[in-house]
Amino acid sequence: MITRRAPGKLLIAGEYAVVRPGHPAVVVAVDRFVTVTVSDTAAESTMTSDSNGGTRIRCGRTGDRLVPAGDRETISFFSYALAAVRVVEQLVVESGRPPRHFDMRIAGRDLSDADGRKFGLGSSGATTVAIVDALGAFYGLRLEAMDIFRLAMLATLTVNPRASGADLAAAVWGGWLEYRSPERARLAIAPGERDVTAKLRAAWPGLSVRPLPAPKQLRLLIGWTGEPQATTALVARIDDEQWDTPLFAGFLADSDLCVTGLIDAIEADDVIKIQHRIGRARRILEGLDSAAHVGIRTPVLDALCAAADLVGAAAKPSGAGGGDCGIAILGRDSDRQATELTRRWLAADIRPLALNIQSIERDTP
Repeated sequence: MITRRAPGKLLIAGEYAVVRPGHPAVVVAVDRFVTVTVSDTAAESTMTSDSNGGTRIRCGRTGDRLVPAGDRETISFFSYALAAVRVVEQLVVESGRPPRHFDMRIAGRDLSDADGRKFGLGSSGATTVAIVDALGAFYGLRLEAMDIFRLAMLATLTVNPRASGADLAAAVWGGWLEYRSPERARLAIAPGERDVTAKLRAAWPGLSVRPLPAPKQLRLLIGWTGEPQATTALVARIDDEQWDTPLFAGFLADSDLCVTGLIDAIEADDVIKIQHRIGRARRILEGLDSAAHVGIRTPVLDALCAAADLVGAAAKPSGAGGGDCGIAILGRDSDRQATELTRRWLAADIRPLALNIQSIERDTP
């Protein structure tokens, strides 16, 4: 039996811009996990998740390909998991070995509320990374960290071609990261295509993953709105043609300048400058939302940020917005302000999440 786990993530800055190749974002891993256990079985492959009250799917095979048996809703629920399995097993087949049957258990409740509502901490990305890592070990593959990321990215793109991969990077390397997404069009895997090995070893233009030092003078507070949101649906509201317009070109330029300034401030451990850049990132997102009507802002996220403003914190939505989480930045020795902000969030039905940054011992990207 083999067990692997992968952490969730929070976007600190660079949302939306990071879906465009080569544009930077700052992302962190947090100490909530998806845990995947894989063991041998003889007759058929099964996948069981503890989410949605417990969900199970059985899988047969057509040749080397895993084929799920179940209703459309159940297959859709396991879409990222199935994609991860297929990519890893395709790599196994390309190495000249047959795939094997397995029993897979996926424990992801750590990234959800007690009633199953997701916190917006990248559970799909963490699931994909944990499966790639566990199944790679199950098949005896010697996967380095970048191999795990690339396989997870290839799998994710079969489900969501617009995915940036920032959540995958956080799940693989942990800590604080500067992340830039690759040119994804050339990474698409067509049904029946047998070039996972070639894609794994090819150049990935635009991709960059760089660890950042953890700021010691900073206190990061996270508030959950209680309104789960699908990132894919929000990002899809901006089509490829819109990105070439002056409005979106200006947004990308503003975001890049803000994020590079934030990275400088993080490396200098300058909390005042970090707060300034976080405030600027929030205004850039608000400008995008006002101009393009994406749906980033919600009354609860506005309340989250307004409460932070009143105590002297810098706050913004984290991720695509429309719900999920927001973050607030305070100085390390700001106990009084943190207590007051927590009180204000609770009064506005915003749930503070007790999260810490999760580091991972892996080779440097």
